[in-house]
Amino acid sequence: MQRQLKASLFYLSSEIRYTAIIFWAIILSILAFSLVLDIAFFKNSDGQMMFNFSFPLYIFSAIVAQQTVKGSIPYLIKMGSTRKNIFASFSIYFFVISLVNAFIANTVHSLIVNFYPNSQSVVTLGSVSNTKSGESLSFNHLAFFLEDTWMTRMVVDTTIMFFLMAFAFVLGLFFYRFGLLGGFSFIGIIVLFFIIGMAQGWLLDFFVYVFSDITLLVFIQLFFVGLIIYFASYVLLRRLTIQG
Repeated sequence: MQRQLKASLFYLSSEIRYTAIIFWAIILSILAFSLVLDIAFFKNSDGQMMFNFSFPLYIFSAIVAQQTVKGSIPYLIKMGSTRKNIFASFSIYFFVISLVNAFIANTVHSLIVNFYPNSQSVVTLGSVSNTKSGESLSFNHLAFFLEDTWMTRMVVDTTIMFFLMAFAFVLGLFFYRFGLLGGFSFIGIIVLFFIIGMAQGWLLDFFVYVFSDITLLVFIQLFFVGLIIYFASYVLLRRLTIQG
């Protein structure tokens, strides 16, 4: 089991390496281009540029998790990996991806804010921003509603990415096992749940309750919700067959 787990993790890390390098090359290139624009055009003006690492990371993580279902699981099964080993290896894989991406993003964030003289961390809500004059490159993050520290941003990003990866993994399993009809039916049920919840008001009340007094505990709880969703995926994974 231990050797299977190591082999599976080695394969998964090899699969994601090239994609992750391309993704980070694009993100860091955009950041570098933003710095050049700031120096060339905004440094001595009232213009402001906003930069956000988190949103592209969340999208990237969800896409990676969804694509691993069709791309990696059939190969691991063909190589003799058990369903339990796949379940264990993907849980580690998702957590490590979330942790590493959060580490890179927030370390770069902290370095830029601390050493680039015209940058700052800000809270933005709609069109309201607390940017300061003379600081033309601003970073925003959900953690700024709590406390703007490297560790807080790490926890927020890691938990959200893990939650999204667990959800996207389950969604990918539905599409893989039940086809387009099953996958879109699953999405339809979720959408219907939100429509009913918003129409009756209890879902809106829940969101107001959570975000009116948001704390780091909310994101820690979100991580455990992601774990529950991931554990539920074993019901689908244990009966998964190789298609094609």
